[in-house]
Amino acid sequence: MPAILYAIVTVLAWGTWISPAQTIPFKNQQIRIFYVAAANLVLATVVFFIQGAAGLTPKVFWLSFLGGVIWAVSGYLAFTGTKNLGTARAFGIWSPLNVAVSMILGAVIFGELIAFEPRTLALLGVSVIILVAGILMIIFAKGADRQSLSPGTFWPGLLGALGAGVLWGSYFVPVKVAGASQWVASFPLAIGIFAASTVLVLLTRQPIRLNTSGEYIRVALSGMLWGIGNYAMLLLVGELGAGRGFTIAQLGIIVNGLIGIYILKDPAPKSRAAVLTLIGCALAGLGGILLGSLQ
Repeated sequence: MPAILYAIVTVLAWGTWISPAQTIPFKNQQIRIFYVAAANLVLATVVFFIQGAAGLTPKVFWLSFLGGVIWAVSGYLAFTGTKNLGTARAFGIWSPLNVAVSMILGAVIFGELIAFEPRTLALLGVSVIILVAGILMIIFAKGADRQSLSPGTFWPGLLGALGAGVLWGSYFVPVKVAGASQWVASFPLAIGIFAASTVLVLLTRQPIRLNTSGEYIRVALSGMLWGIGNYAMLLLVGELGAGRGFTIAQLGIIVNGLIGIYILKDPAPKSRAAVLTLIGCALAGLGGILLGSLQ
């Protein structure tokens, strides 16, 4: 029952967290990730003072802090991907990559090894084919419309989504290596996210002020939703292991894809691009689920 609850919370929170801030006209993606990090730090601080500091050793702090730095860079890349490719396509690219990377790291670092029998190898091959097919369909779905993305938009978006896929699939590793309670580790993780985000935004030398109070509320909601999903995901990984836990977490791709198409209208509902994006999301998600079930 705890694993089911953690999975539901993770999928809903991570499937929606990007959307509230998606239409805010940020000057750059560093400012966006800064505000998300600030809201997440507020949530983590409240939880930390409620839970207490038992188990927060220097090792736990710095390993979790490192995980936060990795996440901040991932977040910048993810927002670059969503800005250029749209929410559904970018999420559909990095989400299955999160699964693949987390599976590999879970096997290599934490001994979550797959028994490489002939049947397992066959299922592994099928899973990878389905996953890659889904990614390619999502990537090129925009080309199904009359006007495709320009190279100046497509390539930065694609590289951003791919980078987020690799790094977001690995930020949990230092936290898990630390071996502390997820409630304790999430506080230095949030500090690391905020610190790295602050450095990123300072390097831009751009004012961080937003236009309206509503924009502050929406970006804060994004940060809170991500933080809630992160707590649930870390607890899920603790219950099921890195590979299976992260795989289930990526089912948020379905929620995010629906929001991107039917709420943000990118791509437009009923368009051929929307249909292909949804099919790609379904394939990528199916490939990720099959991959995660091989443990």
